[in-house]
Amino acid sequence: MRRVRQVRRMSSRKDRGSSPRDRGSVSLWVVMFAFITMILLTLVVDGGQLMITKSRAADIAEQAARASADDIAPASLRSGGQPQLAGDACDLQNGPAVSLVQDYGNGVGVNAKLEGCQPGTDVEGTPDVTVQVQVSMQPIIPAPGFTGLSVTATETAYLACGSADQVTAC
Repeated sequence: MRRVRQVRRMSSRKDRGSSPRDRGSVSLWVVMFAFITMILLTLVVDGGQLMITKSRAADIAEQAARASADDIAPASLRSGGQPQLAGDACDLQNGPAVSLVQDYGNGVGVNAKLEGCQPGTDVEGTPDVTVQVQVSMQPIIPAPGFTGLSVTATETAYLACGSADQVTAC
């Protein structure tokens, strides 16, 4: 009877194509596949988060530039000439761009910082404001060497009158 069991075990191994040395090889493949899947999941999730952060930085910079460009000097409107930006439009302490970036960071929980605000004029003499904002993010799935990423965006807003099709200086 014992001999019959040994023959059955040996024949069943031959039918399956396995030997005692193959035991556990599937487990090794599962562990390797799980590890690679986790790496790819980290890249996909954090890569998507980085793309969202880039978009947020551009949005914040655009809104901050608009806020600064909306700060018009009342005297320039009364004089009948071309409107000019107020002197504190790009104040890095209390200007409209600083307060907007701070309010946005407090409301949404984003680490945003105003890097710069520069008034100027375009080639047609229209006043403009260029704002640079830096937004930081923490990876959702932490990985060694990637403790945080920062994205910088620069946007310009123009002080102009007219419609979207025909922009003219005020």
